[in-house]
Amino acid sequence: MPLFEYKALNKKGRKVTGIVTADGPASARLKLSHEMIFPVEIRETRSTRKRALTGPFTTLIRKLHRINPALVSTAMRQLATLVSSGLPLIDCLNALIEQTETASLKKIFTGIREKVMEGSSLSLAMAEHAAVFNNMFVNMVRAGETGGALNIILKRLADYSENRLRLKKKIDAAMAYPVFLLMVSSIILIFLMSFVMPKVIGIFKGMELALPWSTRALIWTTDGMKQYWWLAGLVLIAIGTGIYSGTKTEQGRLIWDRLRLRLPVIGRLHHKTVIARFTRTLSILLKSGIPLVEALKTARPSMDNRIMEDVISDTARLVGEGQDFSTHLKKSGLFPPLVVQLIRAGEQSGELEDMLARAADAYEDDVESAVASLTAIIEPAIILLMGGAVGFIVMAILLPIFDMSSGIR
Repeated sequence: MPLFEYKALNKKGRKVTGIVTADGPASARLKLSHEMIFPVEIRETRSTRKRALTGPFTTLIRKLHRINPALVSTAMRQLATLVSSGLPLIDCLNALIEQTETASLKKIFTGIREKVMEGSSLSLAMAEHAAVFNNMFVNMVRAGETGGALNIILKRLADYSENRLRLKKKIDAAMAYPVFLLMVSSIILIFLMSFVMPKVIGIFKGMELALPWSTRALIWTTDGMKQYWWLAGLVLIAIGTGIYSGTKTEQGRLIWDRLRLRLPVIGRLHHKTVIARFTRTLSILLKSGIPLVEALKTARPSMDNRIMEDVISDTARLVGEGQDFSTHLKKSGLFPPLVVQLIRAGEQSGELEDMLARAADAYEDDVESAVASLTAIIEPAIILLMGGAVGFIVMAILLPIFDMSSGIR
């Protein structure tokens, strides 16, 4: 049923705003009038379902309008606290809407409340907003509703989201300084080559000297940047657009994901990150009472690597046919022995979710250590690279000056 956003006056003449579900604008006005709310303006609001439009600009717009996951995590924890207090779900949603300050998130929870008031379950109402609540959220909430442990499930969702955001923030913080250093160094180098070097090198062009190869290379590079900088920009944009478009195709995505796993240093880091995300997600799903086959299908998209996802798809099918979970993972060769052994021990002891949580803890720690080691290597490497580039420029300028000085003597 469509959602309508309205601006109205209540029975006391005060301005109010909100969202209501109805078959059409007339039905929405009638529904509001029964509540003694008189709409001044009413319009259908956009759904947060995943849209069929594709393309780089559409993807960029989605990212700009995407709700901060930290806000969603905080809302889940607040809702868990309200539900655990014993209040009816509608009252919990009303309280959550009142204390939500972000307009877009308030709109989503208002829509969920309207659906629940019409008799829908909370999981189905969340499924209407797939851009905010993915399949994992929906399936876990559905399991909590079925098992009568909705507050526990919501708390686990909040814990999971917060842990995942905490790990992401640690990685982003560790990589921030190397990226900043690289950007500043690149800007300085481009400034030297574009504005300073042409004036200095102009001195040598009018002289009949046998310039060393380094000076000739510097002159050639400076002239090229001065005349064809626009062409270099177009080439970079074309390459970036081509790679982006290629990764959106099925074959291109497979090639890209295979490359991400095989890169010398970054590949190992990406592999560990994928393992950590998958084991953590699967552990949370199993603890929520979701069957293994369904949990595997739900946790699969969290890996964000098509090669690894295909292995889990085959594993889910084989587990559904009665085979062991750990056996197919070992045959694939993409899951480390530690993960396979922990899963096998969990299958035999009946504590699979706990063993998966241990694997997730181990690999999240490995990811943090790997990021710290990588940044420790990147920072001096950037400094050495910039030092080498500046040293080359200085020597290319000084060598002709030394030749001129020796000729004068």
